[in-house]
Order: sequence, then C-alpha cells, then structure tokens
Amino acid sequence: MRNTILAMALAPAILAAQTKPVTLLGYKSTVPATWASRAPSSAMRLAEFVAPTTDGGQAEIVVYFFGKGQGGSVASNTERWKAQFSNPDGSPVVEKITREGTGIFPITLAEYRGTYARGIGAGSSPEQAKAGQELLAAIVETPNGTMFAQMYGPIASVSAHREPFMNFIKNLTP
Repeated sequence: MRNTILAMALAPAILAAQTKPVTLLGYKSTVPATWASRAPSSAMRLAEFVAPTTDGGQAEIVVYFFGKGQGGSVASNTERWKAQFSNPDGSPVVEKITREGTGIFPITLAEYRGTYARGIGAGSSPEQAKAGQELLAAIVETPNGTMFAQMYGPIASVSAHREPFMNFIKNLTP
C-alpha cells in the first residue's frame, strides 16, 4: 500500500522528467525527452525533432506552418502525400485517413506506407526514393492557423514512436 501511494505521488515528477515542453503557435504540448530537437531548417518549420529507435533507426518529426489561411486544403495535402508513395508493383498505396475530434482542435490524420519520394510537390526524383517508409501526418486546425505535423522514416521507427507522436498532437492546449 505504501509503495502504491509513493508511486502515485511521484508519477507527475517522473512523467515530467520523461517529457519536455514545446510551444507552437501559442499552444503548448510536450515531446518525449528522447526526441532530439534540432533547429528548423526553414521559416516554414515551427519545430523539428529526431526520434531514435533501439534498432539504430530514427523517425523524423517536422511541424510546418505556412501562415494563417495558408497551406492548402486537407484534400490537396493528402493527395500530394499519397502521390509521394508507390509500391514496387506499381499498385496504388493504401491510404488511411481518420478524423480526430477528442481534443480541442479538429485533427485529420493521414498514413501511408511504401516507397517514399519525399519532396516538394509530387515528390523527389525516383533515385532519391526510399523503400519501406511510412508517413504519419496530422493536419491540426487551430484558431491561430493550420499546423501540419509529419513523422516519417522507416516503418519500424515510425511505428515505435506512433503513440508519443499522437500524444504530442492530441495534447496541444492553449
């Protein structure tokens, strides 16, 4: 009983030590302490993180903001992201689109797996495409503007960080 009470009392401190705060467009969330922050590589990026995995892989997380009212519609973004993926046999990639309404903002989640030609527009050149990749993207519609959060990398790496990424997005608060 005493150990249970002690564990309950220490839980907030332990959780705080395992996460670090971040503010995006005036909204607060936390990221796992294991995610390494790096300087955004452009003015359109609010934040960038690298999330290592125990197998030596990593997932990359980028949060974009193009300006209030900018960035395109949900449909135009999901169409572009899907076009960046292919299957070895040429068949269309599976697209999983879900809407999340449990938080304070509407969130659209898009998921893709396959050979990823990440880049502007329809993607990068075929020579730069990487097989066995996954993209988990969130379109977060806030009163301050739409944020686009993406986690991408090898399927196993993205899968390993799926729950922390979802918590990061769903826990945005004023």
